[in-house]
Formats: sequence, C-alpha cells, structure tokens
Amino acid sequence: MNAAVLWEKLRERALQSEFEIHTVPQNKSVPLWFLVGVKERSLIIKKAKNHTPSVKISMDRMITFKDFEYVYRYYDRWQKGETNSRQEASKKSQNTAYIFALIDEALKVRVDVH
Repeated sequence: MNAAVLWEKLRERALQSEFEIHTVPQNKSVPLWFLVGVKERSLIIKKAKNHTPSVKISMDRMITFKDFEYVYRYYDRWQKGETNSRQEASKKSQNTAYIFALIDEALKVRVDVH
C-alpha cells in the first residue's frame, strides 16, 4: 500500500471513533500508548486514556498528510533495522515514532472470525 491509501484508512478509522495504539520501539524500550483522532484534515495525537504507559506530551500533536508521507518513505528501512533511517526522518518530523506506529497499525491485516 502507498502512503495515501494508509492515510485514508487511518483517517476513516479515527473519524468513526478515536482509537489507541502504541509506539513500536526497535530496541528494548517499553511501548507507549497514545490516542489517535481527527481534527480537520490532520490526525491528532493525544495522551492515552485507556492504556498505560501513555506517552508524555504536553500538548496534542497534529500530523498532516505531508508529514506522514515524508516519514512513510523511511518505514521499510526502519523495519529492516537500519538505525539511521529514524534519525534521518526525525530531522524533518518531530512525529516519527507516532507515524511509524500509525503505519504499523494500518498495515495490520484484519481478519473477521465468524
């Protein structure tokens, strides 16, 4: 899937109902939970309400499609363990950890069991 398809999938889900996911550390760090919602044309990141440990952010974070699309280009390299890919993405985005978690969530295949 490309960035635009994943973005729409995430926005549609958040428009239906805010949801919580966690960061996806590549080291032994504890994953941190955060809430995903929609505000205007952006995704909004807030502290988790229902899961712990929650991210510690002083104010909500707005993620635009432009930001999402930029970080998306580094996702495959990051998944393969290229440690410098996250640092490269972080130079232009303060939301890299959230965006990697959002991409990871959007790529999960949902199978309904009846």
